[in-house]
Amino acid sequence: MSYVDLQPALENWRYDSDRISVRKILGQGNEVKIQVRVELGVLQMEVDGRPDAEKPFGNASLLEYHRTQLADHLRRNATPLGFALTPSQCEALRYEASLYYRRFVALFVLDEFNEAARDVSHHTGILDLCRDYALERDDRERLEVFRPYVLMMNARARAEQASADSDVACALAHINRGMLHIRTYLEENAPPEAVEKCEELTLLEDIRQGLVADLPVDSVVTTHRALRSAIEHERYEEAARLRDRLNAHYESPRTSA
Repeated sequence: MSYVDLQPALENWRYDSDRISVRKILGQGNEVKIQVRVELGVLQMEVDGRPDAEKPFGNASLLEYHRTQLADHLRRNATPLGFALTPSQCEALRYEASLYYRRFVALFVLDEFNEAARDVSHHTGILDLCRDYALERDDRERLEVFRPYVLMMNARARAEQASADSDVACALAHINRGMLHIRTYLEENAPPEAVEKCEELTLLEDIRQGLVADLPVDSVVTTHRALRSAIEHERYEEAARLRDRLNAHYESPRTSA
């Protein structure tokens, strides 16, 4: 077996402690991969599927495997009672969550917001599975400290994609919805002062202020007309989306000025 000194390659891509350095490369099979420069080298990840290319028990991910096991349990028993995750299974799921965390941060830096939101959803799925089915209390609670951050990143990724699509009202709706989810979670699971001290809420509020400033003045009139038309023609999914836009506007600081 021969080994290659990575130093020449690393010299051409210097580590910068002040920023997250991410790039895409073509692998040996001409497939795209993501690389992240870290202090002592490079992390390389797959673009799709599990970031480390592993297929646990033949599945695309460990989350998919356990969800399949849960679905089988429900079919056989008609109840989730009796389904549980052992400490070792939860540990493996936490490891998978860390892989998806690294990739969604990298995708966010690359401005690939749909893919980032996909990985955030996977991360959230692991949080939910451990919270609902872990045998041990520590395993049920271990990842919950990250939930406000994950909710914030989900809102940011979806808002950034909407902004890239020139849909400021939709971006504002995603931010408002993310703030609502974080606030609700903290009110139900944390001390009263947690909402005021929450850095994720502060960051989303800053983003919301910027979006409100960019919201076209005539967008409310246009959206009301589109909403009436969608309801009249029974396009209910579109109507729900338009109603979210209006709610985002009326909940924004502009209306209280």
